[in-house]
Amino acid sequence: MSLGHLPFVSVIVPVYRDWASLAQCLDALSRQSYPQTAFEVIVANNDPRSEVPPAVRERDVRILDQKIPGSYAARNKAVEHASGEILAFTDSDCTPAEDWLERGVDRLLHGSERLAGRVVLTFGSDRLTWAEIYEKAYAFRQEENAAQGTSVTANLLVWRRIFERVGPFDATLLSRGDTEWGLRASAAGVGIDHAPDVVVYHPARTTLRELLAKRRRLAGGAFQLAPPTELGPVIVRSLRGLMPPAYAYRSIRGRADLSSAEKAVAFLVRYLIKVYSTFQRLLLSARLRKPVRS
Repeated sequence: MSLGHLPFVSVIVPVYRDWASLAQCLDALSRQSYPQTAFEVIVANNDPRSEVPPAVRERDVRILDQKIPGSYAARNKAVEHASGEILAFTDSDCTPAEDWLERGVDRLLHGSERLAGRVVLTFGSDRLTWAEIYEKAYAFRQEENAAQGTSVTANLLVWRRIFERVGPFDATLLSRGDTEWGLRASAAGVGIDHAPDVVVYHPARTTLRELLAKRRRLAGGAFQLAPPTELGPVIVRSLRGLMPPAYAYRSIRGRADLSSAEKAVAFLVRYLIKVYSTFQRLLLSARLRKPVRS
């Protein structure tokens, strides 16, 4: 990358009580190959009652409080105070590669409007739990996301002018706000490129409890995006939700990085999650529970 005029980048990281992971994320950002004078880091604290530890407070980052619940409200608050020509979104539990910004900015300078960077899973050991096998098979499929016009906010880079044209994230959503924003951007004619060389690392969830908590959050986000107005479609979808997800196996059948045993485990966990999601949708539709963030 030329060391001439480099666009200034605002790195936006929402956090909700996860200070230990955030410290590791900030460590990685302090090692970026992109010049430190050419980017800022804005941390959006989504629980102002949670005291910011000195290990974070003493760093050269801006910390903003956002009391409105939800990471998308937090991201919007950070964008309001950002100075960058480019907005780079990641999460507090992510570890960006040292060349994350350098490669991402280079792609944007060569014509991309927004980037869906790669999210590489990390594991605690070579002996994977069932939850980790599921994550290995199905989590963070950014190439597919980009093909559908979206990206997770764990690794999204976009020109600020594009973000302003599309508008902010929907701050009422506790989940799937990245999907909603991405589809809105695509509808506005904004292109998206998958960038497998623009990498952040994310620890895989290790327990079924963590997977189900995520699914409960995603079900709430889907409900907020499209609440059902009639009972009939809910019943039909619920019946379908009890059927084994054949499509889920077909999507991993040819994966060379998964053993036969791992494919079987991943499929079984996917089926469990599908049934659980169906149950959650029924509770939401019957107004027996509300969308939650965790």
